[in-house]
Amino acid sequence: MSRQVMIVAPPPARVRPMWRKVLAVAAAALLLSSGTARAAAPLPQSHLYTPSNNGHTEVGEPVLISGGGYEQTGPGALQDYQVSVDGGATWNSGHRTGTIPLGGETGIAQALWEYVFTPQEAGVYTIVSRVNTDTVYGQVSAPRTLYVGVPGPTPTGCYQCGYYTHNPVKNEDEGVVLELGLRFRVDRPGTITRVITSWNSNEAGRVRLWRGDGTLLADRQVSTPYAEPFPTPVAVVPGEEYVASFTSWRGRYRTSENTFPATVIQSPFVLPAHAGVCSYDGGFPTRTWNDSHYWVSPEFQS
Repeated sequence: MSRQVMIVAPPPARVRPMWRKVLAVAAAALLLSSGTARAAAPLPQSHLYTPSNNGHTEVGEPVLISGGGYEQTGPGALQDYQVSVDGGATWNSGHRTGTIPLGGETGIAQALWEYVFTPQEAGVYTIVSRVNTDTVYGQVSAPRTLYVGVPGPTPTGCYQCGYYTHNPVKNEDEGVVLELGLRFRVDRPGTITRVITSWNSNEAGRVRLWRGDGTLLADRQVSTPYAEPFPTPVAVVPGEEYVASFTSWRGRYRTSENTFPATVIQSPFVLPAHAGVCSYDGGFPTRTWNDSHYWVSPEFQS
């Protein structure tokens, strides 16, 4: 008696998540070619906050690349925050740091993200970003250029320029006298005309400017929400480190943590890792805590 052999076809292979994104992009291309692109959902959008375009750093110095991204259904749909330093040829994943409103009257929330890049070779790097869902690659952001160990373009003028961050803000109350400051360098010669404390306007009693070694360069009392200019602007030069600080007599202040895990380049300022500093004796601030920014900033003019 002969035996009958039944051949059973194997089950279809599962499509890996990476191919799901490729297929989604292909489907979008088909919609475009068929004239029905208006039915396609917009791609997730990404934008860069730091470093500033045409920023400069040295080989081996970690630089913070940060930005925001959004998708029409909300930040919960975003799964990956990618950065490329070669114009999009290769990608690396950063991580999400928070959620804030996109701005205006859009009603859309954006996810904040960051990635630390440590260049190992001198050259000119083209930085772009994108944010992705589990099925779709997002739109590539506008590029920014970073010069590493090589000369970059001559910086243009800057009038009443200060430093800010998009990171979420919270209030603190320690009940003791505090000196809260920001370490910084500049990328061009200029002057510091005042120390801005507008976010701490009800708590700042005095403002000071120091050289990085603790030498006091300027000091004045604060009596208005927007600190008065120094009687004489203080000259600052590239390559030197400085500290802008304010005194909180009651120990109340605003802070944004995790702002300086690496060097932040926001022209005309270069803010080294752990740039936010404080002291509990009213003297030169040197202590750091959770890479905090205490919402104090020098005002620069060139």
